[in-house]
Amino acid sequence: MTKHKGTKKPIDPSKLTPQYIEEQRRIRNERKEQERLAREAKGIFDSPEPIEKFIKRPILQVQAPEEGKFTFKLMSYNILAQCLIRRDLYPTNGKILKWSVRSKILLEELHWYDPDVLCLQECDKVQYLHFWQEGLQKVGYDSKFYRFNIKNHGLVIAFKQDWFTCKHQSYIKYDQELEYETDEPRLPEPRIITNNVGFMCFLEFKPNLISQYPYLEERGGVIIGTTHAFWHPFGTYERTRQMYILLHKLKEFERVMAVIRGNTKPIYSFFTGDLNCEPFDAPYLSMTSKPVQYNDKARNVLGCSLSYTFSKERALDEHENPNGDVNGDESSSNDDVESEVESQHSEDGESARFDNPSDPEPSEFSLMEEQNKLIQSLEDAHNGIDRRAISMYSAGYAQVHPENATEFRNEPSFSNWVDKWSGMLDYILLVVPWSKDEDYTNDLDTDQSLEKYNIKLTKLLKLPTADEMGPKPNGQPRLYQYPSDHLCIMAEIQLL
Repeated sequence: MTKHKGTKKPIDPSKLTPQYIEEQRRIRNERKEQERLAREAKGIFDSPEPIEKFIKRPILQVQAPEEGKFTFKLMSYNILAQCLIRRDLYPTNGKILKWSVRSKILLEELHWYDPDVLCLQECDKVQYLHFWQEGLQKVGYDSKFYRFNIKNHGLVIAFKQDWFTCKHQSYIKYDQELEYETDEPRLPEPRIITNNVGFMCFLEFKPNLISQYPYLEERGGVIIGTTHAFWHPFGTYERTRQMYILLHKLKEFERVMAVIRGNTKPIYSFFTGDLNCEPFDAPYLSMTSKPVQYNDKARNVLGCSLSYTFSKERALDEHENPNGDVNGDESSSNDDVESEVESQHSEDGESARFDNPSDPEPSEFSLMEEQNKLIQSLEDAHNGIDRRAISMYSAGYAQVHPENATEFRNEPSFSNWVDKWSGMLDYILLVVPWSKDEDYTNDLDTDQSLEKYNIKLTKLLKLPTADEMGPKPNGQPRLYQYPSDHLCIMAEIQLL
């Protein structure tokens, strides 16, 4: 008898017990589930959901561009890591929480706005490798990904391949020590491990772009950076430290690029991201309102954050760190904590002490002498670094959408909207040199004042008002509205 290829060997009937059959079913179902998850990570679904509609926001013109100058659109977007989604955190959001639905809407949204440079935060590693990298490449982007060690989500910088090439990258690990120049004030020490990172790409203009805009030959290129700052209701002190490190590392990267390239051609420097702070808060003010002075609410919030005692999972003492790593490798349980706190803006989910403060933004707070010293050291460090940041929305939004430009440096009212909280957390920043004789404590940059830095702000993507979010429950993400709990922001910028 000829045995056909692929014919299975008969199983001894005596072994076909109910237990054996049940175990084989379990193994088969487990294999099918693994195969299904692998296909979904690549954007292939067994039962494809239709692409649901999302709200298409207008891009508002701030001022007309100049003829013969290169203009590009820069977007920042916290896309909500799939690994952080739990049904109990989003009980009314429905099927938008499924990656099979959300992935298509996110991609369609990006196609619609068509940014030339795209910065993503909270991008899952598995989705980047099997969905985003290929999906972005198909529509003309090259992309780079960076995350902290074993963290499940990270950062993406993507850019149009026809215009830019990435020549160098630089990485920011906020928990590492800094190297200082002798004349720089030292940053006060960290209190906890945060596991947060940022990174930067140096983009050169491609020859075909220079042939269209010959003046770019006299420009050195563009640095694009992105970050996702530490999130915790009482994390203002750490976030303010991180903003100093961001400026310090960017300045260092600019210097290295000038040395490598062997020329003094000017470089445009932009930084984007989810800074997890609002415009009245110390981290934002430390970069934009220089020389910074931590007064009133900003000082109270800083002092309150310094009075909070974090759990052992974030301790700086390696004997207290369950991972045994002073650099703070983050476990999956800490991702769950980040998700819970970020979505609800509630108290610390990690064994909070009973005597910890309950209000992270007190109107009054009595500071101890040691807290005053730390705050003064933080202020001195920020005022000792010769860089400052200009928010594109702060500079131009009041001109195009005044009813949604707040009293806090004209920033929009929110970029993050969940059921229990909303606020402005996301920014597109131009980073420029700063000297101590320049006072931007109260003076605001405008679209006109940007031109001395050889850029022109031409358009801004509109952000909705609270009235436009619809009846409750309206926490995002939500079908027919927005596919993340953050709203993407975008600026069209002309290089002069």
